[in-house]
Amino acid sequence: MKKLAIIILSITIIPFINSCSDFDELNVSPNDVSDVDPSFLLTTNTRNLAYTYSEFGYWGSRIPSLLQYYQVGDGYKSEELNALYWVPGTSSPWESIYSRLVNVQAMSDLGVEQENEFIEAAALVYRAVLIDLASKVYGDVPFSETNKLDEGIVFPKYDEQKEIYETLLIDLKTAKTMIEGLDAELPVLDGYDLLYNGDKSKWIKFINSLRIRMCLLLNNKKGEMSVDVDAEFQDAVQNVFTSNADNAILNYLGNSESTSFRGGPFVASELTYARRMGLTFLNSLRDQDDPRMYRWLRPVERKWDEGVATATMIEYTDPLGQSFDVELLPYPAGYVGLDTNLYVGLPVGNRASWTSYNAGPYATSVEPKTTPFNSRLSDIYFQNANDYVGMNIITYSEVEFILAEVASIGAFGVTNAESHYRNAIEASMNEWGVFDDYVGGFDFDDFYSQASVDLSQAANEHERIMTQKYISMFFRAEPWFDWRRTGYPDFIVPVDADQPAIPIRYHYDTPNPPDPQYVDKYNEAVERLEKTEFVKVPSKDDTRSRMWLLQGTNLPY
Repeated sequence: MKKLAIIILSITIIPFINSCSDFDELNVSPNDVSDVDPSFLLTTNTRNLAYTYSEFGYWGSRIPSLLQYYQVGDGYKSEELNALYWVPGTSSPWESIYSRLVNVQAMSDLGVEQENEFIEAAALVYRAVLIDLASKVYGDVPFSETNKLDEGIVFPKYDEQKEIYETLLIDLKTAKTMIEGLDAELPVLDGYDLLYNGDKSKWIKFINSLRIRMCLLLNNKKGEMSVDVDAEFQDAVQNVFTSNADNAILNYLGNSESTSFRGGPFVASELTYARRMGLTFLNSLRDQDDPRMYRWLRPVERKWDEGVATATMIEYTDPLGQSFDVELLPYPAGYVGLDTNLYVGLPVGNRASWTSYNAGPYATSVEPKTTPFNSRLSDIYFQNANDYVGMNIITYSEVEFILAEVASIGAFGVTNAESHYRNAIEASMNEWGVFDDYVGGFDFDDFYSQASVDLSQAANEHERIMTQKYISMFFRAEPWFDWRRTGYPDFIVPVDADQPAIPIRYHYDTPNPPDPQYVDKYNEAVERLEKTEFVKVPSKDDTRSRMWLLQGTNLPY
């Protein structure tokens, strides 16, 4: 009965984006689970997976501020976000991940019952992505004993991270093999596969791309594993993403709260202008004249200018052809250090807030959420839906950066780091419409030839690759996981941080209810963590304790 309720609930929240010709499939007895087509659950689980994974990189989590993509300009959460004062349980994705896994298990069970191997394989993939995320965020997490209430397991154990990844690598390979064995036309209703619409070849590329991402994550620890990580990578890399047409991205529809981006008016109670791009990140874009900056950011509305004697209104058109009204103000006498650029970000790590930053003599009169003296994020982040703001799982650009990195460090037998690196940056610029919209045409070769971009001119090739990957994956969480295992890029420690180190994990959610069995299993997982020099509290459940992935690596600190 519980499983039936889950299935019916899932069907009720499927977005109405599917073919009307499939309506008759819904006209089934609610008491006969075997009559429910698992394609319905595939739709729901695809949306939930894409939303959960991508949301961890948007401003529903702490990660964009940790990665210094943005800072907040007002006092709301400025201590938590700017200065990284992380309180246990705050902005934790734990509940979201494990609630999604319940529906994935229902999809798997229905696929098995109806002998639909594609649905079984997709469930293996979705479970792997969600458990991978949970383990990367916390360390050891419940896995093998989850969703087993019918077996009397109320409080599942926290599986060791090493064993989790050994299982996930096998599961992904199994899913790939299952789909390879199917007919060219996958058994899914037309329109219900939101990622690839039943395209078998794209599903295989998707799974293999996830596999090489996971193998790279495990590269520093592969000697401790029973699975041959090198062999897994070399098998998967034969058939991965080859263009942006393969990207695992789900677009928002924007026709209701449940189908809209969180920054748009359907979801946000007010436009979240308090979030402004971090100054360090903005400077890296400006220094290399990166055209993606103009997609991600608006110019200031009021600009300090030493070349005008009186306030002057101008219309500024950026390189992507977007026009904005900008008021030029005479640089005020007696002030030093005001930013006179058209694009101005917030410095990193102020515990209180950045109220009135760069406002000069207007500092006491501006509203920090709408201050015109530093740049707002682009309007694409304040719409219910936009072609450039999607739910990303993995992209071709990321795959090429993975190949560039492993070639650079001499791993997994991959060569030609520079070719993969160029492809990765170019693919990212294509994702953001640079080549289509750049006024007069964008010369990628000219951009690439800069000393700050060209890989052959890098003093540290590995660092250059990771820095450009970090830029290209704006508003995504993967650069946090990359930084933890490589130390690149070298982030600025927030000036007001509670400890002089950036967090490397989330606190576990406190056992609730505090049943002794649950507490004992939680304590076992905590004891397997390793304190770093920055942990000043008795418990190992700290944001600066090392999980197994980082133990013995001396990374990132």
